[in-house]
Amino acid sequence: MPYVLLFFTLMSQSETRTVPLPPTSGGLKGKDPKKGGLVVGYLERSPYVQNVTKTALSFLWETPTYEKCVIKLTAASTGVEHTLTSGPSRHHEVRFTGLSPQTRYAYRVESIQGVWAGTVETAPGTDTPFSFLVFGDNRNGHQAHRNIIKAMTVEAASFFINTGDLTADGADKANYIRFLRIEAPLMKRIPLFPVVGNHENAFAGGGLAHWRRFFALPTDGPEKELVYSFVWGNSRFFFLDTNKPFVGSRQAKWFREQLQATAFDAKVKHIFVFVHQSPYTSGPHGPHQGIHEAGLVDDMRRFGVDMTFAAHDHIYERGRVDGLNYIVTGGGGAPTYFVRTHKPFSILAEPTYHYCRLNVQGDTVEFSAHHSDGSLIDFFTIKKVRDGDNPRIEVLSEHRKGLHVAPSAPKLPVPPKESPPAQMENEPEPQTLPRSRFGSPIPYVLGLLGSLVLISAFAWSRLRRRR
Repeated sequence: MPYVLLFFTLMSQSETRTVPLPPTSGGLKGKDPKKGGLVVGYLERSPYVQNVTKTALSFLWETPTYEKCVIKLTAASTGVEHTLTSGPSRHHEVRFTGLSPQTRYAYRVESIQGVWAGTVETAPGTDTPFSFLVFGDNRNGHQAHRNIIKAMTVEAASFFINTGDLTADGADKANYIRFLRIEAPLMKRIPLFPVVGNHENAFAGGGLAHWRRFFALPTDGPEKELVYSFVWGNSRFFFLDTNKPFVGSRQAKWFREQLQATAFDAKVKHIFVFVHQSPYTSGPHGPHQGIHEAGLVDDMRRFGVDMTFAAHDHIYERGRVDGLNYIVTGGGGAPTYFVRTHKPFSILAEPTYHYCRLNVQGDTVEFSAHHSDGSLIDFFTIKKVRDGDNPRIEVLSEHRKGLHVAPSAPKLPVPPKESPPAQMENEPEPQTLPRSRFGSPIPYVLGLLGSLVLISAFAWSRLRRRR
């Protein structure tokens, strides 16, 4: 029995570690706030920006006690000041309206706990180039999550998007607090637009109260702050909830109608769609059939969707099916999965921690995927072409890691990759195999079996002597 207990103890030790919550700092401690300095105390959630448009934006934060806070917003170019008061409350959410497009504002939140300050910029006009970031499925991989956020903070982006599974369990408030503190370096200056994942407990509804409290998102869709869209520059972004049925749903009807209207809007040149479960994937979860059954994949092709983004499978993948570009970006921190089957339409699939960057300028979109150290994984550029009422996507250039050949070098055949072993068909939830801190478990198993054999032989010899 002791050997059995020892065996299971060794097997349960993995590389997953609980990381302490980072502090909520907003400036330099000890400065005099009356002289423009910052006094930083403790906040459950330090101020972060949400739902930025051309003329409005929201701020959220949480104080440890019920109190009244003042937040000031000052235009950097004109000095025009806007002031709002929140509370008495612990959860604070304010929205500034009547702002100027593409304008940088300095903000200052005054609390009895201290003073927090930063800058934020409103959305640009229709023809202004912009950049944004995409990643997802960080869950409880806190250190890997931190590494990716650290790499993303050096990128010049207007906003960023998470493709779902922000936490391991959305019903637990502490998970969201940790998530917001890790993402604070970005969220204090640019907005996050998240996709609701299955780990947000969307189906059961247990975590949706936290979702709506901790995020301030557009409410134009049929499911408040879960299914929504927004316009930034010359592009429209759609967010769908793949945790619910699509066939015959209000969500599918709204999405189809909005897609059609957007396709004929001369001001919108690019359309991006974000879901948690992908319509196409080489990962172990497989494609989300509900999107296909509702006819929404065909609609996305028909109305000229530039790209779809998803997570759920903890891999990076880029593919193209009948002209529709899809990205699986599920390497935000959760344990990476294996690539189950290299689909014929998959251009590149790799289990790795990563994030994606997109630059939008006029008719073109430049996409790149990066490891958490910033190194390049993948790159391609597309152009939106309109042939009358039939928009189509034209690929201008592509670069795949390991396949790039210099122009002066002869083109050599690329050897095929060996496919990893496939997962069992009936396995409900793919799991990575944790690596033990003590190495492979095989020596311990053999040692256990050897010990049992020796004990049995010794007991048998004693019985024979007594006879």
